[in-house]
Amino acid sequence: MILRRAIPLLLAAASLAYGPPANAADDAEAERCMDLSASDPAAALKMAEAGLTQQGSQRDPRHLARLHLCKGHALLMSGKREPAIDEFQLTVSEAERLQDEALLAHALLLRGEQRGNNGQYADAIADLKRGYELEVKLGDVYNQNYALSAIATLYADSNVKDYEQALQYYRKLLTSHQGRNEVQNMAVTHFNIASTLEKMAQLDAAQEAFEQALAIDRKRGVEADVAEDQRALAVVLSKRGLHVEALNLLDQALRQRLRDKDEDGAAAVRLSRGAALRRAGRHAQALPDLEAARGYYGKEDNLRFLDKIYEELALAQSGTGNWREAYAARGEQMRVKQELQKQLLDERSSRLRVQFHTEQAQRNNEALAQALSAANTIRRWQYAALALSLLAIGALGVMMRRQVRQARRMRDLALTDELTRLPNRRHFLELARGALEQAQRDGKPLAFAALDIDHFKRINDSYGHAVGDVVLQRVSHAARLALRPGDVIGRIGGEEFLVLLRGTSLDQAMGAAERIREAVAAVDCRDQAPELKPSISIGVAAYDALAGTLELICKRADDALYRAKANGRNRVEAALA
Repeated sequence: MILRRAIPLLLAAASLAYGPPANAADDAEAERCMDLSASDPAAALKMAEAGLTQQGSQRDPRHLARLHLCKGHALLMSGKREPAIDEFQLTVSEAERLQDEALLAHALLLRGEQRGNNGQYADAIADLKRGYELEVKLGDVYNQNYALSAIATLYADSNVKDYEQALQYYRKLLTSHQGRNEVQNMAVTHFNIASTLEKMAQLDAAQEAFEQALAIDRKRGVEADVAEDQRALAVVLSKRGLHVEALNLLDQALRQRLRDKDEDGAAAVRLSRGAALRRAGRHAQALPDLEAARGYYGKEDNLRFLDKIYEELALAQSGTGNWREAYAARGEQMRVKQELQKQLLDERSSRLRVQFHTEQAQRNNEALAQALSAANTIRRWQYAALALSLLAIGALGVMMRRQVRQARRMRDLALTDELTRLPNRRHFLELARGALEQAQRDGKPLAFAALDIDHFKRINDSYGHAVGDVVLQRVSHAARLALRPGDVIGRIGGEEFLVLLRGTSLDQAMGAAERIREAVAAVDCRDQAPELKPSISIGVAAYDALAGTLELICKRADDALYRAKANGRNRVEAALA
């Protein structure tokens, strides 16, 4: 299921009134750079870098921050997501320091979207909501809708699965588009509502919403959008068993994609048609479409599409009785899933790199701001001395940079569990002691939850340690996503985990633990074994005067965990008073 986006973030001159510019030339440069960042990213990148290298004392910090935002957007449009995140992070910090709300709103929205792409869902939602609130304060309806669309798309992500919240935002968007008679955006939002309903298995409602999108796009006369509507509607019809209607729409969509010479669109239609033929029981006829889709997405190394293609190939080959090919396709699907999992677990290293570059860039900008404030009082020879000092500091920074980066990387490795990428026992207990001391000083509540994967030894014995490792990774990932920003989960050993819940009473902690339990219960491990469905038991304890040490609180949570296991597992128990 694919979501469509037709609401670009308005980064052009109309929305870049970030306060008084240093001069008209700076203002024109920033606006021109933003215009180019979408249409000619290479030219925008060159312009931004040229502006940022002019480190004279008269450079306005606000103008430099705008150039960093432009550079980030140009990098993003060029497909260079990680360095783009560096620039957005820097722009957020500078906009906060300069108290520039419009610049901050744009930087938060761009950073939030990329955090979502990296799997940092809680941080992404926080960025996007904060950006939306600023756009509301600034009265920019266009960018408010952009933010709502980004938030809704994040909630509709298959790793977040807050579909009801996504629908609420999409319907609010639709009302706005209808009131402003934005026909294209109305079609896009109907399409996204339909895709979300399809994920919820509400196929009747999904069909109706896709038909609304198709009717609007036919009136608009944009054949590419019509073809995409036809493909998506056909998938729903196929799932409902309406095979003739589905295949007719897919044939129409494929003809249009081929007329447009749209290879990507044609490959998506072939994948959908292959799956529809397989659902209709026409397994042999499904294979050519699926193989054609595999050829295209294999060249693109698009793992998410390859995952679906190999799943369909395995089902189609088994339907023709070709079990050897079906087994091979299932093996390829497992390999692709492992690659996807690796990409997800590698996000931590990206965050560390962003943090390092941001600190370095902030120091450089602070030096420039100091030079600007002193520009009218310092003599010419003092400028020369300052320049020499900055050069010396820069030379030292170049020599030290690699050592600092390596030291931080080694520290992170020492504090992180290698398999799950969660804080290890040593790191978690260090964080927990600090949180407990702060709670005691401030008189605020604090709670801990001990959790354990049910029957984990049986999983290892029945399916092997490789499958057990996958279960540990997926359970830890699901549990982390179920937490609030600021809460921490660590792997203490084996299949045992501890969760730190700041500012949380026992009743609130019981609710948080139940969310974690439900998130783990929804983990899909059928690719490892059809009958494999992991669950966890959780014990919860809150800090109070009777259990004032970390060891006592953790022991109470552990005792509650054992009661949860004794009472049937896959449940949450509170520590006894």
